[in-house]
Amino acid sequence: MQHTHFVVENYLRELLLIYFSRQRLILTIATIILVAAISFAFLAKPLYSAQGTILVRSAETQRSPEVLEETELRVFKITEEDLRSEIELLRSVSVIQAAIARLITESYPNADQLDWLKIQKMLDTEMAPDSRVINIELKWNDANQAIVILDAIMDEYIIRRSEISYPEGSRDFFASQLDRFNRQVDQTERQLADLAKETRTPDPIKEIEYNLLSKQNLEQRLDTLLAEEAGLQEQIKYLDQVLASDEVSHFAFLRNETITDMASRLVDLQIERGKTARHYADDAKMVAVIDKQIRETANQMRREVEDYRRKIESDLASNVEQQSTLHSRIEAIVERNLKLYSQSLTTAKLNREAGLIEQSIATFFKRNEEAEINSQRDSVASQFYVTIINRAYTTGVPVFPNRPIIIVIGILAGLITGFSIGFIIEFFDHSFKTPRDVEQYSGLPLLFSVPLMKERCQRYQHEKALSMDAAP
Repeated sequence: MQHTHFVVENYLRELLLIYFSRQRLILTIATIILVAAISFAFLAKPLYSAQGTILVRSAETQRSPEVLEETELRVFKITEEDLRSEIELLRSVSVIQAAIARLITESYPNADQLDWLKIQKMLDTEMAPDSRVINIELKWNDANQAIVILDAIMDEYIIRRSEISYPEGSRDFFASQLDRFNRQVDQTERQLADLAKETRTPDPIKEIEYNLLSKQNLEQRLDTLLAEEAGLQEQIKYLDQVLASDEVSHFAFLRNETITDMASRLVDLQIERGKTARHYADDAKMVAVIDKQIRETANQMRREVEDYRRKIESDLASNVEQQSTLHSRIEAIVERNLKLYSQSLTTAKLNREAGLIEQSIATFFKRNEEAEINSQRDSVASQFYVTIINRAYTTGVPVFPNRPIIIVIGILAGLITGFSIGFIIEFFDHSFKTPRDVEQYSGLPLLFSVPLMKERCQRYQHEKALSMDAAP
């Protein structure tokens, strides 16, 4: 029975071998990184922290006990979105720039050198858990200057928020917007009226539907005329063939009363001639009289047929003219529908614009009413109140750099970097270092190995040289 042998890797042993083989490199790299971390911890420019606290609370609505009527009271709750909005307002560019402008006005030293972008990057805000409190922190290279800047930012935040909640001139703004939207509505209505006057229809869609129905009827009439034209052309063609023949024809296929009567008379004359020819010779007077009547009747009937043909030609010309008229009317309807369709698109666009403007009018009208209500002395203009709990303060202890943490990080980073570089070098070094490597890579059994004892060999050679010198 065969047994399968599994080779278990001793990774700790491998790591120790890597460490001892690259001990000098690993310790050198770790020492360099540690020295750099210690230098940064003791030489970096310190940053101080100024902190402040703001409380956001909802407006409390109370009802007097003297009021007998039952009135509905609305209480607005502060949500996380409201607190985040306050944070964004606090960190806004306008607030920071206004704070810098205030410091410049108050002739604060080096205020004109302050950069709002740098202040915004160094300004951190955080919502306290399970509360309506906003913690503010400003990191700066000077503790006193950080306090002054943070106080100015909080003051300008309160002012800016008051301007938003109680906007001056908001009624004038909303009133001007209403006037502007009303002018736009008037302009849109004038455009619609001009468009209807140009096309002479207030509703192009209905006229398009009516025109399509008329076009359908005209096309049916045109098809009928085309069929009649084909029939008339066939009649003229057949009449030409019959008239060109020398044989006497009765033209019984023609529906004409005069021609039909002549054809009947011609038949009667031919019958009478046949009866007379039985009793008289062909050159007899009685037969000659009948033949003369037959020729005159046939010639007269031929003239009537020629007149009938000219009438058919006139009907054919009238048919062609009617077709041309119908084609013109159909083309006019098509052009009219295209123009009406273009008008319908423009009308729909203007109607959409008018609808959007009307919605804007309703919105701004409501905002105008709210602004008028908020402008009253006894109204509650804001749903929330903001209070500064703690003005800017500092502990005076630098928050950066944290020397113990930086040194610990330097030690760990040095060791990790050293081991990583040593491992990479060992990984790409394919020389045999242990007897086990010979068996693993060559696949041959190892009989014995001779350890390298460099110091003992050198000492042995040295002793041998001394003994040879001492010999006589």
